[in-house]
Amino acid sequence: MADRMQDTFDGSLGHFWMDLADVYNLSKASDGYVRLEDDNLFHVGTLRTREFNNEFGHNRERLPMPKAVYGMTNSTRAIFFDIAGVSQSNVMGQRASTQTVRTRGVVVNVPFAVLKDDRFLAVELEIPQVTRWAGLTSIRETVTKPANDGTKQYKAETVDVEPIELEIRRGFKLKLDSTWHADGPDDKRTINAPLVVGTSGRTPRQWHDHLVPLLSVQDLISLAHEGFVPAERATVEFKIEDDGQPRDSAELWNSRLMTLPRQGGVARPKSMTEIPLFYLSHIGGLKGIRNWIRLDQKYPRATGPLTSAYRYGQSGVEVRLTEIALGLEYWTRLHNEHFQRAWAKPLKIGGKKEPLPMAIGRHVGPAFTEFVGGNLYDWAYLFWGTYNNLKHAPSFEYDPYEVDTLGDTGALLLLGELLNRVAGNRIPMKVLTESVRTYQLKERIQKLLAKATSPA
Repeated sequence: MADRMQDTFDGSLGHFWMDLADVYNLSKASDGYVRLEDDNLFHVGTLRTREFNNEFGHNRERLPMPKAVYGMTNSTRAIFFDIAGVSQSNVMGQRASTQTVRTRGVVVNVPFAVLKDDRFLAVELEIPQVTRWAGLTSIRETVTKPANDGTKQYKAETVDVEPIELEIRRGFKLKLDSTWHADGPDDKRTINAPLVVGTSGRTPRQWHDHLVPLLSVQDLISLAHEGFVPAERATVEFKIEDDGQPRDSAELWNSRLMTLPRQGGVARPKSMTEIPLFYLSHIGGLKGIRNWIRLDQKYPRATGPLTSAYRYGQSGVEVRLTEIALGLEYWTRLHNEHFQRAWAKPLKIGGKKEPLPMAIGRHVGPAFTEFVGGNLYDWAYLFWGTYNNLKHAPSFEYDPYEVDTLGDTGALLLLGELLNRVAGNRIPMKVLTESVRTYQLKERIQKLLAKATSPA
């Protein structure tokens, strides 16, 4: 299976179709070549000289964007999906006309001969080194004390883990599980026990119905480990005619899930063995993930300022503070003006409206106030004043280090508020402020506030 995927990465000749019903009909096939290029996109390049000649003088419009490209290459049968763009070169004379479809994903080893529907019944995604975060560790290790002859033994064994499953929408489920693989040569075996995150429906669904919640889960894991945590492999289940023949699973690859973006400076976590910012148990386990997926899909203007850094890279400190401030403002106004929640209504201090982040600072509980040194108003005043000056005061002079510190504390507050929401309690904000990962930020913000409020 890995060879089929790798062969597709490296490049394969094949026949390609834009319609599933045409697969195996060579008279309707376009001949071409597919390869994963440096932009992390599959480039499916096909010859279309005959098509262009037939269309010349009649139809010069671009061909419609395909839903998917179906391929039969010299190494596998594949569906190329998640279209990123289409380009054409229509020429006359001594050069060939071509078309290139660029896609972010592929499924290899597709059973076209018995396929009833090209939509996905289920997807299972493997993410390494996060089973402890999820509380689903499936490897048990023991080291025996040295015997009289000085020898000792190391033993690792797999442990059955009961998968947990929950309906995230009617007829659509999310599953967490663990699996294991033994890889490497005989004298250097490696045991991998990744977390399995799966989606499944009673009926087949479009690829994006599966990938969107998987992306949300991956974003949550990346937030916990403070870096982009890529998936390693994935499998797909199709609706097929049961002919009684055994067959290998179809394997999926998608650049959104499995590769660091080439641009933007996105980085992996510095360490996967360091204690994460929070564990899955802190947000309510699988129910917390379900709530996070729903929140992420319904309110991306709140979650986006936090998760975009792990998809598109860090922005400048000024832009980051502005994005976080907009997220805080959106969330507060949504609950004040739309949901009419009492907590989100700004209070007046000395006849003036308090700085906007004060409402969320109170709502998350006392942990954040203690984190910033006990004076929430001073922090909110400095944060919101800096944000407004960055927006409206062209001559505003500032220290980038201080702006960075304010932006990081604003992000911590926004993350705590959203995780409190999915957990249904205030435990997440307390966990974030007590994490060893935020200890230095705590010192930085308290020193900054002491400096800002000290007498001149």
